[in-house]
Amino acid sequence: MTASEYEKVELFAELVREHQAGLRAYVRSLGVDEIWVDDLAQEVFLVAYRRQGDFRVGADYGKWLRGIARHLVVNERRKAARRSRLMHEGIADLLLALSPADEPDYDSAFARLGPAMEECVQQLPPHCRELLDRRYARGEKASLMARQLQVSAEAVRQNLRRIRLAVRDCVEQKLQGAWP
Repeated sequence: MTASEYEKVELFAELVREHQAGLRAYVRSLGVDEIWVDDLAQEVFLVAYRRQGDFRVGADYGKWLRGIARHLVVNERRKAARRSRLMHEGIADLLLALSPADEPDYDSAFARLGPAMEECVQQLPPHCRELLDRRYARGEKASLMARQLQVSAEAVRQNLRRIRLAVRDCVEQKLQGAWP
């Protein structure tokens, strides 16, 4: 390794140390399940390392990393049928829509999301809360729920979709004007 290559690696290592905590928080704020946050953050740094030549000197490095992270999360959404790293697709959609890559105060903005979502879920009728709990807290498949409820799996999926949309709309109303 030449001295120039060594300096390049050292500079990149310093940037990783400087931005890793904030990047992980941002990745989590986009709706990535916490068990996958470190993996996705690592992917962001790998992409950044490979594309160092694309970074404009003098630009905000953190913002550039958040843009890469946002792009990777959008790609994860596309691959969700194969494997799921996202805690919930409806929540991830909402977070992606509400959290621009250059969000300066995403930690406090994300902190407001949880209570708003909790309040919205509590406002749902009991049977809707039960469906959400069975699917997302207990991890039951739609087919199992359908057999037990004596309806089609598609009916369960449609009900869950409608419930997610209702929660999303409620959260958006609660956060309107509160999101930085």
